[in-house]
Parts: sequence; C-alpha cells; structure tokens
Amino acid sequence: MRATAAYGLEFQARCIAPFYHPSNGNIESHRFLVGTSCFSGDNKIYLLEHHDETRLLECMTVWFHEEEVCGLWSSPSLTDPSLFAVSSPTATRVFQVPETLAGELRDVTAFDVVASQVLWDLDGLQNEVRLTSQDTLRIYALGEGNLGKEVSCFRIDGSTRINCAAVDAHHTSVCMVACEKLGLYVIDTRKKSPVSIANTAALHGMGLTRSIDFSSCQMNLFVTSGDDGFILWHDMRMGGTTCAVEKKQHIRAHNHAVPKALLNPFHDELLISCSSDHTLKLWDSSTGGEDNEPAVCLKKITDFGDSVVDACWSSGAPWVFAGVSYNGKVVVDDVPKEKKMAILLKDG
Repeated sequence: MRATAAYGLEFQARCIAPFYHPSNGNIESHRFLVGTSCFSGDNKIYLLEHHDETRLLECMTVWFHEEEVCGLWSSPSLTDPSLFAVSSPTATRVFQVPETLAGELRDVTAFDVVASQVLWDLDGLQNEVRLTSQDTLRIYALGEGNLGKEVSCFRIDGSTRINCAAVDAHHTSVCMVACEKLGLYVIDTRKKSPVSIANTAALHGMGLTRSIDFSSCQMNLFVTSGDDGFILWHDMRMGGTTCAVEKKQHIRAHNHAVPKALLNPFHDELLISCSSDHTLKLWDSSTGGEDNEPAVCLKKITDFGDSVVDACWSSGAPWVFAGVSYNGKVVVDDVPKEKKMAILLKDG
C-alpha cells in the first residue's frame, strides 16, 4: 500500500477545498486550498499541489488573510475568472485568483454576513453566489452593475441556524438545508417559500445533521452525516408543493461526529467521510460489508493526530481526495488501484 502524502500548516485549520483554475488542464497533479484559523490573526490561505508519481504534497503559494478562515469554497469553473469564497468571523468575501498563481488575490466583493456555507453553481456559472447565514439562505449577484447586491433571501421560520446545505446536482435551482431542531427543508430559488420535509428533525438522533451531499450520478439520491457518527443514504421525491424523503440505507461510519461526507462526483459508489475520531475514511457502497452493512471501508487514514474537520475530492481526477485536521495537518490519498480498475472496467 502506498503511503499518504502529508503537509503541516503553521496554524490550526478548519477547511479544505479543491482548487479550480484555467491552468489545471495543463498539469498532471491535484491542487487544494487550505485556510488557517488562528485567533490572533496573521492567517494564510495555502495553495497545495499533490503529484501522483512522486507522492509529494508541496506548497505552491501562500496568500495572507488576516482574519480566521472559518470556511472556504471554490467555484467549480475551469475558465476565467477563478473565484473562491472565504467566511471569517466578521464577513464573507469573494476573491479572484490571478492568472499567475504567484500574484496577489483580488477582492471581488464582500458581504456583511458570516456564512456557515457558500454554494456555487455546479455548472461553473458565476453570475451569483448563494450562502447560508443563521436561519437564512441568501443569494447575491456577482455580475457587473449589481455586484454584491442581495437579490433574494429565504428564511426558515422557527429555526435558529442552518447547519449545512447543498445544491441538487440535477436541479440547480433547488437547495436543501438542514436546520437545528426542525430538520430538512427544500428551497427552490424560483419560488417563494421553503418546504419542510416531514420526519427529518431527528435524522441523526439527538445531534445535528452536519453535512448534505447530492449524487451527481443519480437523480434524487443524497447522503447526510451527523453528530451520531452515522452516514445515511436518502431518496428525495418532490411533488407540487410537497417533498418527501425516504431513508434507503445507513452505516455507523465513525465513533464520533461526522462533519463531512461526500459522494464521488463521477462514481457515487465511492464516498469519503471525516470525523472528530481523528480519521478520514474511503467507502465503497457497491458491495456490502460485514454484518450486511451497505458499504465497506476501503481506506482508514489515522495519522492526523487530531479531529479531521473537513475533506474534499480533487478537481483534477476522480480518484484523489484530501482531508485536514484541526491541528493543521493536510493528508492526500487515492482510491486503491484495484478498485479504480474495477470501476473503469464496469463503466467501459
């Protein structure tokens, strides 16, 4: 088994994201953005690059960011401009990456709200950006003439906070949010009112739903993870003004809370998850595990030494993934060669 690639940041960290840039198509490597979270300031956003052949994870450039980087989300566009959003304790900002990566970031706009999550258009359109803040999903324009203007907002009545959100990969106007105490809501941005989904307030027991992710391969399929250590697969059905969710299967993925569980965007039988139990795991749901579990753990990465707070798939290829722990350790690994070949043979 090949060793994982690792990189240690100077400060603590809370977030990692795949990096999208026009230059990505000219390289055979994988790039990730990671932000530090130091209360005293002098924070940084690192651009890290992982090389398949050498298994090295190196720092390409560093951009300074005074406030803590609480969240970081890249726009999935490989054409200019290359944008990403950063949430800090006082504001949420959108930056443009220069054509020459060694250059300085350009401030595109800033919003005077603290985002718990930023949602970009999955097709790479950059005329607007959506973000969740407290109990509201807000949409801001990014086009010329109304840059930074709030164009619409959707408030969840009775909720204190939206914990996480996701865009439906097959219906880009549809977002799903998980609210404290109230459960899941569907927000169709073409309409006015969020729709409550019945019997979802306790999806993850007495704890919170920490992440939502839709399958890019199958319509209506999404996964959630939460404080109870479980990952759940769901089927969503919308009809008129109602929405229903049916739980299809579940696994006890971790011993502690699971802040992130993400389906592979090209092969949704693959899934990564991270946890405060100090592990990052790769799962395969195409074959069951022991005791009739719906997924088998292909890899369990345990060399973080702290809570693994975020994870992501690479933007460069479907086989590489990364995670970051609170102590600032970044680890990159890949899908086992045998599993990769089995998927390619099946799809071919």
